[in-house]
Amino acid sequence: MKEGYELIYKRPKTLVDIRMHYCPGCFHSTIHKLLMEVVEELDIQDKTIGVCPVGCSVFAYDYLDIDMQEAAHGRAAAVATGIKRLLPDRIVFSYQGDGDLAAIGLAETIHACNRGENFTFIFINNAIYGMTGGQMAPTTLEDQETTTSPYGRAPDKDGMPLKMAEIVSQFDMVAYVERVS
Repeated sequence: MKEGYELIYKRPKTLVDIRMHYCPGCFHSTIHKLLMEVVEELDIQDKTIGVCPVGCSVFAYDYLDIDMQEAAHGRAAAVATGIKRLLPDRIVFSYQGDGDLAAIGLAETIHACNRGENFTFIFINNAIYGMTGGQMAPTTLEDQETTTSPYGRAPDKDGMPLKMAEIVSQFDMVAYVERVS
């Protein structure tokens, strides 16, 4: 480093040093960086296991230098449950998009929360199915235009968007819920 300069940012060693392929405006890369900063700060790299299912989240194993397990579409909560029960001393998280967590995996999500399973959900909600072209998702906002709702989400025919943080916060066994942007 040049004399007189102060190091402000240092790439986490647990974040693989390759170019990320995510779409412009997507926050996967930022979330990967923040997640790996925490893993390093807490010195838990060797104890952490991530579960990533189908969708954009599946590529996290290319970028995160921790143990990762891929899951079938919608089954990340079930896989994370199995891992945590088998290895209770490990720190387990699922990293899921809205199509996986709030659509095909909604039942697994709800029941894991109801049972108070001891792992963390990291829910990436971009309100569309981004990997497959921008179709309406369960979390698509009212009046939001997508490729399958070109005039916007109409509650009278499409229903209202699922508010997953509010939904899972209602379960007595859930320890902590936070919505960030």
